[in-house]
Amino acid sequence: MTVAKKKRVLVVDDSAFMRRVLTEIIESDPRYEVVGAAGDGVEALRVVEALQPDIITMDVELPELDGITCVAYIMHEFPTPIVMVSGFSSYTGVKTIEALELGAVGFVHKPKATAGRNVRAAIRDELLSQLAIAAQVDVRRLVPVGDRASIVNQPTTGKTAEKLVVIASSSGGPRALSQVIPKLPADLAAAVLVVQHMPADFIAPLAERLDRGSSLIVKVAEAGELLQHGRVLIAPGDAACRVVADPRGHQRLIELTMPSDGVLLCYSAANIVMESAALVYGRNATGVVLTGMGSDGTDGLRAIKNHGGHTIAEHESTCVVYGMPKTAIEAGVVDQVVALPDVAGAITNTVKGVPR
Repeated sequence: MTVAKKKRVLVVDDSAFMRRVLTEIIESDPRYEVVGAAGDGVEALRVVEALQPDIITMDVELPELDGITCVAYIMHEFPTPIVMVSGFSSYTGVKTIEALELGAVGFVHKPKATAGRNVRAAIRDELLSQLAIAAQVDVRRLVPVGDRASIVNQPTTGKTAEKLVVIASSSGGPRALSQVIPKLPADLAAAVLVVQHMPADFIAPLAERLDRGSSLIVKVAEAGELLQHGRVLIAPGDAACRVVADPRGHQRLIELTMPSDGVLLCYSAANIVMESAALVYGRNATGVVLTGMGSDGTDGLRAIKNHGGHTIAEHESTCVVYGMPKTAIEAGVVDQVVALPDVAGAITNTVKGVPR
């Protein structure tokens, strides 16, 4: 029996303690070996060039050269799956989203705990999960997104949208969304609701990044908020999100259900959102599944399709992780399969009713 070759991992962190913790966690899994470590950005780039690792863990805040600059350089010169590992603040949240847009494939949220045992226990499962995703990434698809000029948002019309587009994404999603949302036209005659698998702390920075480059207003969805033309709402990561109609069906709005005591909700499920959208919008609903691990979105697309709506999935050739689209396509619930650069156009044409 052939023994699988271990994935070679480079650890980059300015803390010697965290480098040791990350190394111990990674090497506790027989699938990986740590081949090197770096404590600053300049050293990281030198070691990447010398060792050519299979996967890199990267801190955001590094001396000499910050983690974001490192990601941009690595993706240009030595495309490699990168997992960001950083504590959360408003600054690092925005920077983590920027790194994901540049091509990083995942991230791990460092806990605030300072005791070594607590840190190991807090991040072990998530780190190994993100490494497993990174190990499946086709590096040929890690093409960074170019800088986007700021665009002045168009005001909303105040009308309740008669059509709704629900977009689901997971691993590689922030990068994919940055190539879809900014391309949607200001006069799109539909509301847009996005479900990105991501911890709650990072949803607001994601919305802010997308909003700066989009002609549509992009924000985090709030309970009771109307679904309107010219507005992209991103489901929060700490509540179950649904689309509902008022008793007379004149308004469509967002319903958020907070988890009960003792239940930790990492992110809203796309299936729940899409199924509720299918019930409320029927044939005027469009479901879109982009890159990501797992099968979330398949049941949602099925519901939209069964209610007469249209369904779209990202083509394998551009998916960073070909999981969610693959499952949906194989289930026979996808009407249209398009490469990432063409997703915005497919959405726009669907909303306009242009024959495919």
